[in-house]
Amino acid sequence: MSFGDFRRELIETALSLAPAIVFMVLAQVIWLRLPWEEFGIVLVGLACTVFGFVLFIQGAKLGLLPLGQGIGTAFIERGAVKPLLVFGFLLGIVLTVAEPDVRLLTFQLDDMFGDTVNRTALIGAAALGLGLFAVMALLRIALAWPIHYVLIPGYGLAMVLALFADELTVTQAFDIGAVTTGPMTVPFLIALGVGIASVLGNQSRMRASFGLMAIGSVGPVLIVLVWGLLRGAS
Repeated sequence: MSFGDFRRELIETALSLAPAIVFMVLAQVIWLRLPWEEFGIVLVGLACTVFGFVLFIQGAKLGLLPLGQGIGTAFIERGAVKPLLVFGFLLGIVLTVAEPDVRLLTFQLDDMFGDTVNRTALIGAAALGLGLFAVMALLRIALAWPIHYVLIPGYGLAMVLALFADELTVTQAFDIGAVTTGPMTVPFLIALGVGIASVLGNQSRMRASFGLMAIGSVGPVLIVLVWGLLRGAS
């Protein structure tokens, strides 16, 4: 990555975040009126966010995307479908544990509800869910299933389970399903799917390489709901 690339990415990221920063400054002036020393810390945090986005995007372009695509291609070229599914399952677990959005959500839940929320169990349930449904997503690419074959039963079962779970479990489940497919997970899994589809080659499989995140987000919802029901029954 050259300095010119970094500068261009920095400018693009700053421009994309500029409306949010302007809105926060206006909110400070009109409504919040925090002490300016305190708001200065917020501005420093926003500056760190800009630099963090730039570094992450460059890291994804240079590392996560080529690595994911290369792994997917290598497994399929060798005909190693079962090892690919095992790899996808383990990858889903590892990425969920490392996902910053998941950790942020569970920290917020811990701050609000304390011992009512078991952070470790919640992250574990979400990780298991993403791992299982990463396998479903990879099978969908290999077998060229229509996406509704997975989404309709998955969300249908989630709706049924939600009828029997308590409100906190339901809200946790759907929130963690949304944040599980965050900045760590998305580039790697999408690149993995593209690598698989590029070897398999036909148009239906290329189209099937999209929708991985939609399928992946179902798993954490289902497993967290099941975990909540089992916890309530014990």
